[in-house]
Amino acid sequence: LGWPACGHVRLCSYSMIVLLALAASTVPTGARLEAGLLQAEPVAKERSLRGGMAKRWPILARRVDLSHGERYTSTDWLTNFLSIPRSHVLERIGPHLWSQTGLCALVVLLHQHGLRFPTGSAMPHTLLGGFLSLLLAFRTNMAYNRFYAGRLNWGVVKNSCSDLALYAVTHVRPRSPALAERLLALVASFPPALACRCCCDESSAKLPLSQRQALSGAMETAAPSAALALCLKLRHALADVSRRGRLVPHASSAAAVVETQVEAEMLMQASRRVGSLVDALGSCESLLTTPVPLSYSRHTSRFLTIWCGTLPVVLVDALGWMTVPAVAFVSWCLFGIEEIGHLIEQPFRDEEALASAPALVSARRHYSYGLPVRRLGRLASEQVHAIAAAPAPRF
Repeated sequence: LGWPACGHVRLCSYSMIVLLALAASTVPTGARLEAGLLQAEPVAKERSLRGGMAKRWPILARRVDLSHGERYTSTDWLTNFLSIPRSHVLERIGPHLWSQTGLCALVVLLHQHGLRFPTGSAMPHTLLGGFLSLLLAFRTNMAYNRFYAGRLNWGVVKNSCSDLALYAVTHVRPRSPALAERLLALVASFPPALACRCCCDESSAKLPLSQRQALSGAMETAAPSAALALCLKLRHALADVSRRGRLVPHASSAAAVVETQVEAEMLMQASRRVGSLVDALGSCESLLTTPVPLSYSRHTSRFLTIWCGTLPVVLVDALGWMTVPAVAFVSWCLFGIEEIGHLIEQPFRDEEALASAPALVSARRHYSYGLPVRRLGRLASEQVHAIAAAPAPRF
């Protein structure tokens, strides 16, 4: 903080020269440039719906193909940097960031006109900066834990539905095709119903006709949600399977005894899978209705605002007008970290509703800041239908 302002300007100039040299030596060429920059451009409709700088800026961060397991790498640094004006996080923290930058400019202007602020020492900001970093890290980590828990729940739902579909096809269909089709219809209806619950949409109007038919009668029960009503009907279906299994006469041979034990074990496993669906539903509802403690979020926001708001007073004597970009950069970093925590705290996003809202058109990208639950539910349901339609193997 004791360096003169001209020294900071010279240091920034040298740093920019080095950065540009590194960028020139590592800029992707040919197909890589096309994949990183040109392929990242949004469609014309998306560009026309966004305003301001974002509307005119032609570069977006590269979109990875999640269906093939593609991920971001360190070579995407250039497109990630150049796409800052199109950042959704920047768009959300914009009012707070501009207010902070305006306050900083006012402090610098008053300082240039002779007003001297009682700066004292930068030691308070230095000491509190460590505590602020820990607070932001804990806050973001808590939010990510919720995001990861939500994804684990949907993994359990997909695996459980697939296992129930396999059970219905291999163990129920040979003896009772009608009961197997009923069980498969209920299993295929559960993921979209859970997606509706995660999106706070309890109506079944958005479900396909076959899934609405599976829900008929279940919504008349005392079940508080369609997903839980489906679990209730699954339990009844498994009870029917158990009763029909007891009515089938078995021979007294050792092979028949083993077959009966296997059928009983598979029925118990299917029942446990329904219990896993109930557990996943309860966990998703807990994530949906229980936020990070509000006092934690409020105190973090107040602490961050005060710390960044008083930072220009500490830096203005040493940096002069360079205080404005310095404080803007620090505020962008810290506000962005806080906002990421807010974005992923609620891990479920209704991507269909977001895609239909022009102001939130950038949120159509899956996993940008939330789980695309309707897409996950549709994929799980399609997998159940694929298992049901698979031909029986011939030995």
